[in-house]
Amino acid sequence: MIGVRLQPVDTWFFRGGTPFTAGSAPQEDVHGLFPPHPPTVAGAVRSALALSRGWNGRGRWSREIAGVLGDGPENLGVLALDGPFLLRNEEPLFRAPRHLLGIDDPAGWKPAAFLRPGAPVACDLGDAVRLPDTPGEHSDDDRVARTTGDDQWLTLGGMNAVLRAELPAASDVVSSRMLWSEEPRIGLARDTDTRTAQEGRLYSTQHVRLQRRASLGVRIAGLPAAWRPPFGSTVPFGGEGRMAECREWDADVPLDTRLPATADKGRVALIALSPLDLADGVCIGRERLDELGGAVVASACLARPLRIGGWDSLARRPLPLRSVLPPGSVLFCESAAPHRFRDITTTGDGLLRVGARRPLGFGLAALGAWPRDQEVSA
Repeated sequence: MIGVRLQPVDTWFFRGGTPFTAGSAPQEDVHGLFPPHPPTVAGAVRSALALSRGWNGRGRWSREIAGVLGDGPENLGVLALDGPFLLRNEEPLFRAPRHLLGIDDPAGWKPAAFLRPGAPVACDLGDAVRLPDTPGEHSDDDRVARTTGDDQWLTLGGMNAVLRAELPAASDVVSSRMLWSEEPRIGLARDTDTRTAQEGRLYSTQHVRLQRRASLGVRIAGLPAAWRPPFGSTVPFGGEGRMAECREWDADVPLDTRLPATADKGRVALIALSPLDLADGVCIGRERLDELGGAVVASACLARPLRIGGWDSLARRPLPLRSVLPPGSVLFCESAAPHRFRDITTTGDGLLRVGARRPLGFGLAALGAWPRDQEVSA
């Protein structure tokens, strides 16, 4: 695999699924998102590779370029991408998994407990649904004090601890505000003929400015030997023609990928490292997860689904929005044939790819242990 690090030249702006055309939505204070979704990163990387092969930045690619990079927003040709990875000092950080609960402390968010599948209950999803719960007895105050780490990231050591169902140290937790900040920007539409502002076409956006040590990483597989990586080049990235510089990255994501002991009992926790494009039936346990040896989801810790679309530069139109599970989602999976977990075909790095659109960077996951029956104290 080849690693590419995307370093910002200035601020970046990545738009979500909210309409951003005049008259379709309020144009004041349009918030962006960060990190960007896999299609955005894939588009930038493919553009950088095409430019390095002589593409002029406009029009369709030549037949030689399209034979490698594909032709269309979801046809990547011979390539397969992983990412994006949020990097700090060129080392990957991971979104705090949703089954990890913490306490908001003046010094920062502190991991305190894990969620795990609870006893079956009757609810709108069925008669025997196992909702996530913290094992043991807790007071109401204890439950309220614990929150998910929505704006928290884990270092490599912290994520490896979670994969072992151990609480990460507070030093392994990094807040989003330590990695980037938001900057409001005012924009206006300009008449290309007169080169003057168009009346009534004023809008505002929220850009992100990364801290000096932060960047994004993406891994590329399948690049022909005759093609050189786009190191040292700059490429448009995200909205408003913002630029990113492509630098070399070692592409190392050394997670502890050994199967946990709970796998021998037919139980593993699948933790999403990138958005997962899974069928609804898989998420609620009504369909099997083929990439995990036919395992079934027994319970899950999920955030609100991401609505990801994109832009078709060939047809010059937006792509339909699709709902996917965000990074940090946790699926507690069970199998009646535990030996099949060890027969799963994974990549050389031991990570798992599940669901649809995997070459674009969707579906990257790690397998961890179910938390223990007794709550782990802070």
